[in-house]
Amino acid sequence: MAVDLNVVAEDMFEMVKEVAGIKKLKPGDVLKAMVKKYGDQGFTKKDAKAAIRILIDGERLVYTYINGSFVELPHEDGAAMAANEAARNK
Repeated sequence: MAVDLNVVAEDMFEMVKEVAGIKKLKPGDVLKAMVKKYGDQGFTKKDAKAAIRILIDGERLVYTYINGSFVELPHEDGAAMAANEAARNK
């Protein structure tokens, strides 16, 4: 039985969301965790990369590069926060 990549992508998102602000996760750590979780169902590292690509392309996660590569929730800069706050107050 093939694993639905969207289900894996959601698990990845939740994994990153749980540690947001506490710890930064490397893409390899996320990939390994998913292969470990779904590997008994024929899930491979290539499948895990495709699932993370779904999140990156959908802008739910972003790659950051600070002394290494990490996957994180998108950051909201000051201008974006001000615009969102103004929109909520209308």
